[in-house]
Amino acid sequence: MSRTKKIGPAGKTVVPGIPEKIVDPKDLQLLQANEEIISNGQDGFRETGKALKAIRDQKQFKAAGFDDFESYCVKKWGYSLNYANRLVAAHDCYERLKKGLAETGEDLPKNEYQLRILAGVNEAEWVKTWKQVLAHAAGKPVIGEMVETVVNKSANKKSKTKAGKKTKTAKTAPAEAKKLAKIGKLVAKALDPKSKPTLDGLTEILEEIQKLVAEKVK
Repeated sequence: MSRTKKIGPAGKTVVPGIPEKIVDPKDLQLLQANEEIISNGQDGFRETGKALKAIRDQKQFKAAGFDDFESYCVKKWGYSLNYANRLVAAHDCYERLKKGLAETGEDLPKNEYQLRILAGVNEAEWVKTWKQVLAHAAGKPVIGEMVETVVNKSANKKSKTKAGKKTKTAKTAPAEAKKLAKIGKLVAKALDPKSKPTLDGLTEILEEIQKLVAEKVK
């Protein structure tokens, strides 16, 4: 969406149709520079992602009269918010890999598809996962399917680990409940005025409680 710009007070740019919204010319210049990058290099996904990141994070879209990044992407470029964020993630992922592999000189992803798949894992694991992809490729050119295989394998491994922890918790829960029930009965016995436990009796109850607390549930 394009709007005719007018010069307002103090050299500010007024966006018609947006009441009382005055844009700093510097913000508008930054936006226009980034928009030129996107227009001239939509196949250069890294530069496009970098430009979109600046427009999003610095809220440069406001200089074009938009209230949010999603509206800007849809109306200006025909991008969904999800797609625009994926381009940004691809750029971020590439920059992280370039820095992380600078000393070893290992190959970097060749296209947006590979980076978008890799960007789906935790940011802290980008370099580690990409090295696993290279090991999986065993010297052959990396293709998207290889990246998918490694990422999916890692995700399945984590799922199994989480499932194992849940199973263990489910098994120990009844035992924990029984232990707490025993402790509760002992506390009730010690406090029951009808039983009138002696000092030795209270000491015995306390020892039993301490033993239960220290006992590990299997």
